[in-house]
Amino acid sequence: MAETGDGSRLPSPLDVLTSDVHSRLEFHKYAYIDCVGIKNALDCVIEEKVKLQQEQNAIVQLAAEKDGLTKKNEELVAEIKSLKEKLQANESSNLLQGSGFQQSQSGRQAQTGSMQKRKRQSGDEDADEHELMEGLSGMDNPDQGLSTEHEGARREISDIHSTLIKGFIDISNTGGRNIAIKYIGQLDDRPFLPACLKKLPPKEAQKKSSELYHFWQEQIMNPEWNPFNTVTVEGITKEIVDVSDEKLQELCAAWGEEVYKAVVNCLTEIHESGNLRDRTIVPELWNFKGKRKATISESIEYVCSQVKRLSDTKNRRTRRAR
Repeated sequence: MAETGDGSRLPSPLDVLTSDVHSRLEFHKYAYIDCVGIKNALDCVIEEKVKLQQEQNAIVQLAAEKDGLTKKNEELVAEIKSLKEKLQANESSNLLQGSGFQQSQSGRQAQTGSMQKRKRQSGDEDADEHELMEGLSGMDNPDQGLSTEHEGARREISDIHSTLIKGFIDISNTGGRNIAIKYIGQLDDRPFLPACLKKLPPKEAQKKSSELYHFWQEQIMNPEWNPFNTVTVEGITKEIVDVSDEKLQELCAAWGEEVYKAVVNCLTEIHESGNLRDRTIVPELWNFKGKRKATISESIEYVCSQVKRLSDTKNRRTRRAR
């Protein structure tokens, strides 16, 4: 039988093996690619799960913070309501006491006249004088109750103020807040580094600004340094910072207007807070937008607005989680 040509030659075992190996390699190649794709998909699922868990934890934390702020707000509202009721009662009491005071004054005059008349009739001046003093000393002082009520109202307002300060201290002071805690007597460190950078290389300026800040903080806390003088403005006498003070003038000449203003402002705040003798750093509710002490009313309003903001944030996150 004649041999077949090359075109019809049957594949050799080596060719079959080569083809099989090639097919298996291709299979494993695509299987590996599928595995990588599955792994990437699982990683994305795990990452998404972690994000969802973090959001859930944040929602729980916000809910807890909201509950705490709501409770504090309710307590403050209750205290304010009680204080208002007491103030209204004080006003009513003042009216009644004013009427009683007038009657008491009339009674005193009548009693004094009667006693003087008896004194002239009997001539026993010593006995009548003793009787008069006993009568006057036995009368009630209408101002005493009013003073006690006012003292109680002042104590309650002071307690509310202290509670607000404690609450704001517990909340970290992040930037952008209108109402927050300001530490009266603590020097603002922001102007010091820019002032030093104008005269020194960055590394030296960093060190010098820290030294300069701590030096002037110590000067401000020193009760023996009193750069104040008394002036009269429109008939009103008051104390202000003496801008011609030698130390302050040297500071302004050496490090510029901004550092000088920071020290002067700190001294002014200490003086206005009545803490000039002790020179201690004390926390105070502060309206940073108005650059002044915050009132109790606006502090409470700010707390209420923050509670509402947290509530709105919680509701938005809850809707996204769904």
